[in-house]
Amino acid sequence: MENSIKELEKRAEDLSREIQQARETIKALKERRHRLLSELKEIRGKRAALLEDLRRAKSKLRESIEERRKLVSEVKSLIEERRKLLGELKAIKELAQSKKAAFQALSEEIRVPISALKRKIEELEWYMQTHVLTLEEEKQVVRKLQAYNSLLKRALSAQREKEEYLELRALHLSLKSRVAELTSKISELRSAITAKTREIEELRSSVNARLSEYMNAKTLLENKKKEIEACNNDLAQNTARLNALRQEYNNVLKSIAREREKSLIELKKRDLLNKISENGKKRFSLEELKILYGFSESEE
Repeated sequence: MENSIKELEKRAEDLSREIQQARETIKALKERRHRLLSELKEIRGKRAALLEDLRRAKSKLRESIEERRKLVSEVKSLIEERRKLLGELKAIKELAQSKKAAFQALSEEIRVPISALKRKIEELEWYMQTHVLTLEEEKQVVRKLQAYNSLLKRALSAQREKEEYLELRALHLSLKSRVAELTSKISELRSAITAKTREIEELRSSVNARLSEYMNAKTLLENKKKEIEACNNDLAQNTARLNALRQEYNNVLKSIAREREKSLIELKKRDLLNKISENGKKRFSLEELKILYGFSESEE
């Protein structure tokens, strides 16, 4: 019986040490879980900030792409306008050259001023009206009038050609100035498109970098959740083990108490039997009867 008690006491000591170790393990697991939850909260905050940065970067990228699209569209429109103007310039230049050649040819042929021609015609008409002419003289005057009128007509035609040439030349210069403006504007817009293209590439790189950071934070968050889940599982297992150890420890303590009580009863029983053998005692107290029949206090 003594051996049985010692074995139970040794088991109780072992269980006590295991219980202490389990408590320390649980304490460490709770501390680790607290740290992991704190880290999880920090990672969630970082992920939220990264997501907001990513959304802003994507929004800026979309704006820049739209701005570049508008610039390209404007350049195309200006190039088309310039193309049409260049076609008009070519036609106007050819027409102006034609007018210039026409009035120059007429000007070389007719060197008398228009005013002089008109004055000569008026003189001949006045002469016819104020003089009595023979038929031959009248024919000569009429022929001269016809010649001067023909010259005047051609001189007026040359004058019109010159005026039209000057108008065309002015229009040509105006259109040429507009083409120069368009060329300058197109050059500016192309520079703006180049700059905007570089900006878009930088923004794309920025978006990709932020996306990579966000995905890393997301992965880190998922891994941290798994760590917490594993920690919770370990904590649940160790808590269950601690409860089992406590139960076993209590059972062992109860067994030790019962064994000790049995040992004490057995000792009292031997003493009582010795007294009976020595004194021949036949009347017993209730307590002595309990001892003789092996009743323990826990069985009453």
